[in-house]
Amino acid sequence: MLMQTLELQHDTESARLSDTAYESLVKAILSGRLAPGTIVSELELARQFNVSRTPVHDALRQLTKDGLVSQEMNRRAVIAAFTAEDVHDIFEMRKLLEGEAAKRAATRLDRVAQSVLRQSTDKIAASFGKAGLVARWADFDEMFHMTIAGACGSRRLEQDIARYRLLHRTFNRLTTTPEVLRQALAEHHRILDALERRDAKSAAAEMVAHIHEWQTYFVNRFAHK
Repeated sequence: MLMQTLELQHDTESARLSDTAYESLVKAILSGRLAPGTIVSELELARQFNVSRTPVHDALRQLTKDGLVSQEMNRRAVIAAFTAEDVHDIFEMRKLLEGEAAKRAATRLDRVAQSVLRQSTDKIAASFGKAGLVARWADFDEMFHMTIAGACGSRRLEQDIARYRLLHRTFNRLTTTPEVLRQALAEHHRILDALERRDAKSAAAEMVAHIHEWQTYFVNRFAHK
């Protein structure tokens, strides 16, 4: 039992380090600090992040799947170009995945989870106008969407959503401004209202509409970089 606990803790820590490395690399790519064509070294990145090579390797492998990095056999990873079209496609996938998750979660999300979502939504609403809103929003938004994903009843669907959420979380921290968050908050309220009514059709429609608004916002931001 002790060995199983230690292995679980090790796996959790490794996943956390990989996610941190991933987010740092995405931020560097989207901000232009790692320009297209830049060759990256796992060893050098591990030194920069003060981690072993394993989390960096896992992060680069995920970035390759996401199209942000290209890596041929036995060659170093190279930063790929990232366009507004890529952003559009990411959000198209999120519509499909999270719309379905919201539909399923409407009949599965228990009252305790609903209450946590409502309290968290009210708390973030009360923080508007205060310093640090964007960072708090990124954390709230992650919790909100992943709670719904976790209640969908499909581990594979939840994992696929988590993959795209990693990208979106970085978008939130890098390019979101407080001015656009009031509309997003209203959209979260409508999603939550539908979930509390156990209205699967409305929950899916509100989730897709919400993601579509962010799709338009971020595509415009990247189109004018």
